[in-house]
Order: sequence, then structure tokens, then C-alpha cells
Amino acid sequence: MCKSRILNTCKLSAIMEFFEHPLIKKQTIEKRAYQERLVKSVLEKGNTLIVAPTAIGKTVIAALLAAHFIEKGKNVLMLAPTKPLAMQHSKTFKTLLNVPKGEIALITGSTPAKQRARIYLDAKVVCATPQCIKNDIKQQIISLDKFGLCIFDEAHRAVGNYAYVFIGKEYIRNAKGIALGLTASPGHEREHIEEVCRNLNIKNIEIVRESDDDVKPYIPELKLEWVRVSLPEEFTRIQQLLRSYIRDLAEQLIKSNVHLKKNEFFNRARLLELQKRISSQVARYGHQRPVLYGLASKIASVIKANHALLLIETQGAKALWNYLERLYEKKGTQRAASMMFNDERIKNVAKLTKELVEKNVQHPKMQKLFEIVAEQLASNPESRIIVFNHYRDSVSELTRALNSIDGVRAKEFIGQAKRTTNGMSQKEQAQAIEDFESGKLNVLVATSVAEEGLNIPACDLVVFFEPVPSEIRHIQRRGRTARLRSGRVIILITKDTKDEASYWTARRKEKEMISQLTQLKREKSLLKQKKLTDYLSEGEP
Repeated sequence: MCKSRILNTCKLSAIMEFFEHPLIKKQTIEKRAYQERLVKSVLEKGNTLIVAPTAIGKTVIAALLAAHFIEKGKNVLMLAPTKPLAMQHSKTFKTLLNVPKGEIALITGSTPAKQRARIYLDAKVVCATPQCIKNDIKQQIISLDKFGLCIFDEAHRAVGNYAYVFIGKEYIRNAKGIALGLTASPGHEREHIEEVCRNLNIKNIEIVRESDDDVKPYIPELKLEWVRVSLPEEFTRIQQLLRSYIRDLAEQLIKSNVHLKKNEFFNRARLLELQKRISSQVARYGHQRPVLYGLASKIASVIKANHALLLIETQGAKALWNYLERLYEKKGTQRAASMMFNDERIKNVAKLTKELVEKNVQHPKMQKLFEIVAEQLASNPESRIIVFNHYRDSVSELTRALNSIDGVRAKEFIGQAKRTTNGMSQKEQAQAIEDFESGKLNVLVATSVAEEGLNIPACDLVVFFEPVPSEIRHIQRRGRTARLRSGRVIILITKDTKDEASYWTARRKEKEMISQLTQLKREKSLLKQKKLTDYLSEGEP
């Protein structure tokens, strides 16, 4: 039996093209069987984590559920990790829901406290950033018991000390509604997925894939391509010097009974684990064992040298030079930096890097990027292109370089200002997205801030300047295209470097993620069946 008028549409004739519901604006939401299936599952099974690719319409599913709860006299809380994303959700709900616009409210840290208290009383739908809601719960400005549905967008963030965790626990304790988690990628580690489920009290997991029979007809074609380049000889000389420096320090650390294999000294995650362990020992025993300070400095030097190696392999001489300059400034205050610049190999690295910068020798990826962007715009002058790069320095350099190409109107898209770097305000970010959609800009060169959630529907091409080892970030980057029409993703990879390892790591983790999710979904289903069997058997003699 269907739980609401939304679900009753599944009994109507197949010629119906749009959902019909008094709180859904007419001809705004196309009927899709998988969306009906997911809405029905949430209403029947309760707290649910929906894992679905971008362009699947997760916000539409949230709107369909919102209509159901508003009709029942309950309000809806829609949480999003950033102000621009919360703004987008507010705009989407106003477009889809047949609710007075004044009853769909946006709450962020810039909304005055007195105004927020009034909004919580009057609004049917509240779209908000989680830190603001967390603060208002603590100050008793908001009561969660009036919300029949609490939606956690980008739910993979519901771990550790993130505000979603606090809100999730408060919602479980004070409200009798449904928690809905939405994400394209909850992570590949079972512990991480279980933590998300535990913090949001998830009872049901729904996995949607592009290959599902009821999904395939709605997924635009996505072409994934790889372009491999080779490091020029000038770069390999720097690469070899850095590798030699790292190997020598690795041998010294191994002789000091540091339990890592030689190849693990090129693995950032293992090095950070080691650094944490040694730092803990320094704090506890440093005064008794001064040798620990030397070990800590050597480990820090290895980490810094690895970062330098990563920059020359994946970014180029300019990015490495900027890093070395910042590092040199710390020579007088950081023992690790001093240790590095006292080594002849690092001195040579700095000398060679400076020469490359002065000669304007660029990473071979740069030329490939120019060719890719120029070719895309030549084939379709109305194209929208996003170029992802992990580093702000590189983003600025790429933006300047791309704007030298005829027909390119590029702008950098970065996060907010930090203590040591400039950034974009959220207002500037929103304006950049608007300019990109309108065609005033046709290329965004973005850091990770554009990976998550932002609705940029008209993107034809996404370029990874470097692969990322995180399956979450890989999926998020990839999902910026092929949302409403076919798109391409091109990944630039430098042969025989950390680029190769990063790409294959992300692929492996994505497969593990699907496997872990499938297993957890099966376990939760079996647990429910067991509870029902126990309940039915209670009355038996």
C-alpha cells in the first residue's frame, strides 16, 4: 500500500509523464520509476542512506519526500555543508514545491539570531548549513522535534567532530521523524560507512547505480579518457635527486628501528601514521630520549621531500619553486627545513628548479591541457569546461595560461581565504557559477571546493590535471559533467609517477566501496528480518 499521494502515481497509466501531488508544482518533476522506488523505501523502512551517482536527482527525491511530510503537517530540515549548496537547495525547493516561497527559508551563519528564531517557527522547509543549526540547538533557538524529515546532503561527512554528528544524535533523541542521508560516495572503508550509519541512525541503505535497468534511460553518456605524458629530462633530474634524498633518510630511519619498509617512505599515509606515533613518543619520553627529536625531524623532512617530489612529477617547476621558497623561509624555525637545505641534493633541486622557472619550462601536462581545451571549444564554442587542480598555486597559473588561448574565458574557483592565502567569498563563488552557467565564463579552474555538490548542469568537459587517490573526490570530480547531457572526463597522468598510483588507488577504493555497501545493505536487511521473526515468535507457546 502506497504511503502518500506521491506513491499512488505508481498505479496510474504509464502515459503520465510528471508526478502529481498538491504540493508539487505541475509538470516540474518527471516521473521516474527509480525515484518512486526510493521514496517508497524511505517511507516504509525509515532512516535511510541513499548512495547514488550525481545527475540521478537526489535533491528531487528529497523534494518528493518533503512534499509528503509537509502534507502531513511536519516541517523539513535540509542540511548542506556549504552556504552555496544550501542556497542551491533552497532555490530548487522553491522551483519544485507548491509552497509559498516565504515558507522555504535559507539559514546560514550570516542570518541574525533573532531572525533565525522567527524563521524556525514559520518556515515549512529550512535549508541550512550544519554549523549554524548545531549552534542554534545548543542555544535552544531551534527544536528538532517539529521536523518530520531531516536530510543530510553529502552525508559521508557525518563522521568525527563534524556538525552532522551532533545534529544526527540530537535528531535521534528529540524527533520522531526520518533521517535521510544523501551521498554519491560514502567512502571505501567499512568502518567509515558504519560510522556514518551509526551517527545518523541509518536502518536502510539504498544503492543506485548507472547500470540499474530503471536508471540507465536517464543517465547521459559519459566518456572517460586518459592522456599520459612523460616527464622531460630536466624534470627527471630533479625527481632523481629527491628520490635519492628520501631513500637515504629512509635507510637512516630503518637503522633506528623505525618499522617501515623502504617503499613505504614514499607513501604519504604511512608516513603521517609514523609521524603521529613518533610525535606521541616525543611528548611522553622526549626529555629522557633526545634521539626522538632527531627521528621526528627526519620524518618531517621525508614528508616535505615527498611533497616536493609530488609537485615536480604532477604540477611542474613553478609549483615546486613556490613550495621551496616557502620552505626556505622556515629554515630558521623548522629543524626539518634546515636539515633539507643543508643537503647538497636539495640545494641542487632548488638551483635546477629556479632555472626551469626562469626559462618558463612547463610541465608537459600544460601543453596537453591547452590542446584539449582548444579542441573542445573548436568543436563546440558553447562548451563549458571545468579543470580540476588540487593546488591553489597551480590553479592561478593555469587560469592565467588558459586565458591566453583565443576564445577562452577562464576564472579560478577556489575556497575561502585562509590565514596565509587569499580566496573567494561565498558570494564570489556563487557569482562565478552564475557567470559560468550564463556563458560569461566558459572555463572554471577549480580546487576541491567545486568537487562536492555544486549544481553546475551545463558542463561538457571535466579535466583532472592530476588523478586523486580518494574515491570520494574521484567520484565527485567525475560527477561535475554528464548531468543533463553527455559529457567527457579526461584525466592527465604523468607516466611512472605518483599520478599512476593515485589513479589506480581511486579505482580500487571505488570497487571496495560498492562491495562494502552491498554487504552492509544485506546485513541490515537480514537484521530486520531476524527482529520481525523474533517478534512473531514471542506469542508462540
